Amino acid sequence: MRKLIGSFGALACTLVLAAQAWGSAAPNARAAVQQGVITVGGRTLFPVMLLDQCGAAAAAHAASLGVNVILNASCDASPHRQLSSLSRRQLGILPIGGRAVQGTKLLGWTYPDEPDNNGWTPGALARAYSFRQGTPDGLLSFLTTTAAFYTDADKQVATARTAGFAHLADVAGFDLYPLNHCRSSLVEVYDAQRRFARLAHGKPTFQWIETGAIQPGYCGGITVTPAQVTAEAWLAVAGGARGIGFFTHTWTPAHSEFSVAPAVQQAIRQFAVSAAAIRPGLTGTTTDATVDTPAMRILARVGGGKTYVIAINTLSSVVPATITVPRLGTGKLTVLGPGRTIPVYGGKFQDTLPPLGVRVYATPD
Repeated sequence: MRKLIGSFGALACTLVLAAQAWGSAAPNARAAVQQGVITVGGRTLFPVMLLDQCGAAAAAHAASLGVNVILNASCDASPHRQLSSLSRRQLGILPIGGRAVQGTKLLGWTYPDEPDNNGWTPGALARAYSFRQGTPDGLLSFLTTTAAFYTDADKQVATARTAGFAHLADVAGFDLYPLNHCRSSLVEVYDAQRRFARLAHGKPTFQWIETGAIQPGYCGGITVTPAQVTAEAWLAVAGGARGIGFFTHTWTPAHSEFSVAPAVQQAIRQFAVSAAAIRPGLTGTTTDATVDTPAMRILARVGGGKTYVIAINTLSSVVPATITVPRLGTGKLTVLGPGRTIPVYGGKFQDTLPPLGVRVYATPD
């Protein structure tokens, strides 16, 4: 959360993750990391997260948005009550300092939020919260840093520090919030994600996405549009994120844990629906892909016997493009949503994307 507001950073809070009905026989969710992807009960999971949504009503609203992550370390209720308040298909991640809880909805633990911005060193954090990765207890550790590795003037020092923190956790993420930091280029979301994925050395990574002005005065007052939220989320995915979080808190000056315009809520819902529809691609294996314009960012993955291609227009203007994915050969692709088909010849296909447009393509069943 970039320490925008005091102690209300993203992963200082409990993560609560929704998953797909994982069964109830085990004492926890039986999570693991396999080939850089989170699995639960042997099935891949792509987390779509919210922060600090306390109580059953908030969890139910998150579920209505298709969210499968909530962070709840700041809630007053006991850990047991927090887990019991989750919807049937939701999981929880609780603060690593209170590891005395069990439950079939428990996914794991979160380190204190933004340790690089709160006086910690990697060594001190490891000593304070001892957690051995890859343990057979079926629980994962999560950690969020700032984007200092990307934004600080001394990137070498910041990158080494961030890598040290990321090394401690099973799953590592960061927060950038470019619009709330007066940075208008959304390409930074993609570039920062790629850099973070490299320093995480193959671990699953995630990024928190802004959903509005965190405080009214930021950058003279900003409005984050549904198109910007959608583009940021998919740019993070294209950059290598294996999970996405949406930061919904505001201080105006009173704190609200969920202050999101209806149209942006719909954008979150649409992202979650799309992510669920192409989960095999989001958790699959990356394959070679290029595009003939610097205005676009793309990702191609193989999973579930299909090839998926994600394209994002980073400009506020229409952009035509030729996309090359060699493994496609000659055939056709289906566009997620509209259902129209696009011909592919020799691994190449053409399309035109609207301003900040996102397209997801898949090979036919």
